[in-house]
Amino acid sequence: MKENVQEILQKANNLQYNFHIAIKVSKLLDDDNASINDLSKLIEADQALTVKLLKHCNSAEYGFSKRVTTVKDAIARIGFKILKTMIFTIVSKSSFNQEIKGYGLEKGDLWRNSISCAVYSRYLAKLIDYNDPDQAFTAGLLRDIGKLILHEYVRKEYDEIERLVNKENITFSEAEEKIIGLNHCQLGALVADKWNFPQILIDTIKYHHNPEKAEQDECEDMDLLRIVHFADYLTVMLGYGIGKDSMLQEIDMDCVESLGPPLCNENMESLISDIVNLNPEIEHLISNLE
Repeated sequence: MKENVQEILQKANNLQYNFHIAIKVSKLLDDDNASINDLSKLIEADQALTVKLLKHCNSAEYGFSKRVTTVKDAIARIGFKILKTMIFTIVSKSSFNQEIKGYGLEKGDLWRNSISCAVYSRYLAKLIDYNDPDQAFTAGLLRDIGKLILHEYVRKEYDEIERLVNKENITFSEAEEKIIGLNHCQLGALVADKWNFPQILIDTIKYHHNPEKAEQDECEDMDLLRIVHFADYLTVMLGYGIGKDSMLQEIDMDCVESLGPPLCNENMESLISDIVNLNPEIEHLISNLE
């Protein structure tokens, strides 16, 4: 039985609390007149976020010779683009680092999965000379935000979803849509739109399992979609936060290869080796946010 989409969307109100500062920071950063003073005042209104931001900036990852002691100093040193990435990463943990029962994800699984996909997305973006690797990181981090809400409904309907997957030989996302009325990608896009995320992030959340459909719908940034689509696949293949739906996903290799020679089949063995070498970076990033 299909659920009421508007009722499901109401669940996003509680989730928005964790993201409201990140959303405000993102909007302010989109303003060409944004100042360090404005940004620091906004961030400092959230004491917990301020503490985590300063801790992260003072970690070995950035290696500043002088300790960062104020938000204003942190922004001046890391820059606006990295600030946006860092804020979304920090606030995402409180939402993603929980048990997601409907998808069979233990506490911490979705968080590790999201961080892994974000790191892989940024690496792939740099590899193909995509214009904004930090945007790719954020897109990879947030692409499964719909699972935070939809998992309650998937849990209730899981047996029926699994039956439909086997009977009709369709993906888990397609079965979600048929049984519940929408899948976690569509719900995530609706939530992102409700929160006024940039359109390219909305599109990536909506189509990251189905880049071919995104191309048909003439989405704005197909390269970003393809990057996150492939990063999502790599995350599953390497075993980071595998849920009940993960092994029922499909990879569109034509879509991946269209990104250019670095991602062609003949280079895949070397690429996978390089991706595996990113795992210490993932562990380091996760430990910095403890």
